[in-house]
Amino acid sequence: MNGYNLNDESWKCFKILEEMNQIDITPDDSTWKILIVACSKSGMLHHCQYIMDQIPLNIQNNIQIQNSLIDMWGKCGLIEKAKNIFDLLVDRDTITYNAMINAFGLNGLGTQAVELYREMPNNLRNHISHICVLNACSHAGLLHEARTIFNEISLKTQSLNNTMVDCLSRLFMFDEAQKLIDDYEKTNTPSIVMYMSLLSGARNNRNRNLSEKIYKRMKILFPNDKESLASGVVLLSNIYSSLGEHQEAKNFRSNQIEELGVKQLKAHDHSHPQSAEIYAKIDRLKSKAIENGFIFDSSWITRPLNENETNESVLCDHSELLVIALQLIQEPVPKRIQVVKNLRVCSHCHEFTKVIAKIE
Repeated sequence: MNGYNLNDESWKCFKILEEMNQIDITPDDSTWKILIVACSKSGMLHHCQYIMDQIPLNIQNNIQIQNSLIDMWGKCGLIEKAKNIFDLLVDRDTITYNAMINAFGLNGLGTQAVELYREMPNNLRNHISHICVLNACSHAGLLHEARTIFNEISLKTQSLNNTMVDCLSRLFMFDEAQKLIDDYEKTNTPSIVMYMSLLSGARNNRNRNLSEKIYKRMKILFPNDKESLASGVVLLSNIYSSLGEHQEAKNFRSNQIEELGVKQLKAHDHSHPQSAEIYAKIDRLKSKAIENGFIFDSSWITRPLNENETNESVLCDHSELLVIALQLIQEPVPKRIQVVKNLRVCSHCHEFTKVIAKIE
């Protein structure tokens, strides 16, 4: 199992599995389910395939195992494998449907998620079903479908409202999102998740006034939620930078981060032993992208350019692009490249990755 990260939880599970095999202890259904969940969290294909190859066929036919496998394949991007398992299941339960709806949503297949939600028997739908399908609508921009489903649900929990506010904010429907928040807060405690969704949408819309209003409101409502407030600082300072107000962005970010007492992380990495080759590949990708009509959006640059820097060089220093470039200089080039991140991908990297996939 060369290449496994020794700090990864799924690796630790595999080591335990090996130890069990060495002392002739046969894993039961619960053990396999735990291992599958560990693989789901890692999102890494080689982890998932390794564990799949170890599961006895009689255990693979257990509905709980099959539900977990649908979830696992969906989370690592192999929607076809998830759908194959789902289609072969006859006695589908609530978890089966929820796992498949969520898998569609995670892979940008919002329409399929809504269709399956509609096919799902009413008596099997639960709170998780609603959240999964609304998340799918949110990420696919299906506003009409999201509104319709949301309005059909009688018991609107905080999680459901969080998801609907996220959907509205992604599509810049700020007045409607704010009204939903106001109505919710008439009878409930404010939710930081709703405000972060609203602020993220305002940042993408470069709406300075709304962003400032939201951040000030967050400081009043959630003074002790330092990490979320720090994220809010980054989003608001990025708006200032996107409007060309780099000094104000720098001062605001520095003052607010110091006031909150949290640590900042730095971007851009030249520490890899193949760094020169990676950046050379990035340069070739940039040239090809420009030839294909791609425009580098300077609004995603959050600081003034230094000497010898360009919009392209700064935007293409983000970690996900460096990882993709690293994979593309390998011999042979992998048939599939998968990047797992613990942060949101900026819109520039999202669009540039599409172009890379096309030209490569």
